[in-house]
Amino acid sequence: MNLYSVYSPDRIRKAVLNSFGWMAGGLVITGAVSAVLYSSGTFLNMLYNVPMLSLILALAQIVLTISITAGIYRMKESTMKVLYVIYAATMGVSLTSLAYVYDLGTIALAFVVSAVYFLCLVAIGYTTKMDLTRIGTICIGGLIALVITQLLLILFHVPMMVRLMSIVGLLIFTGLTAWDIQRLPVMLEQAEGTMMEGKLSIFMALELYLDFINIFLYILRLLGSRSSNN
Repeated sequence: MNLYSVYSPDRIRKAVLNSFGWMAGGLVITGAVSAVLYSSGTFLNMLYNVPMLSLILALAQIVLTISITAGIYRMKESTMKVLYVIYAATMGVSLTSLAYVYDLGTIALAFVVSAVYFLCLVAIGYTTKMDLTRIGTICIGGLIALVITQLLLILFHVPMMVRLMSIVGLLIFTGLTAWDIQRLPVMLEQAEGTMMEGKLSIFMALELYLDFINIFLYILRLLGSRSSNN
């Protein structure tokens, strides 16, 4: 059974566009923050003045993610929006370091490829009649295994196979993205007409935002490792 059969076309379109609008807004904020910090040289000053900046940002992003996820039942929608904007801004600070590791042309190419790739996944998740729940569950398990593997490799100073890890990560987020797209209208339908509807839009926007960022990072690593070997 098609998971979208319970919706009217207008309802599906409105639900998807609302979350995607917030997702796109988050990406704009992230890109703008990174561009300003890099072009002005502020990022290097921040690294110099705050040696543990990367750790602080990582912890802040974890706290923000948990807050948005756990607070969906008790937070105001406006509060969730503010936290989401803050999260996107902190991610912009974190991703500024990429400009010092990769060529700007490679970063731009990776973003374009990621955008096209993401849109293809949107089309798949939006139109497929196959229930992707099981695939999503498998991908979550794969993501946990990937994170643990990477941590162990770093802990024991084992050289990581960047391409292999990037391909595996990209495959995992391919499944997660298609699953998130498919379950978006289902979750919104369950909250239709309640205060939860707007909150779920922000929550799913964060999910889609993270899907895109991870796809971008894995594609960038693939393109970056390839260009460095040429």
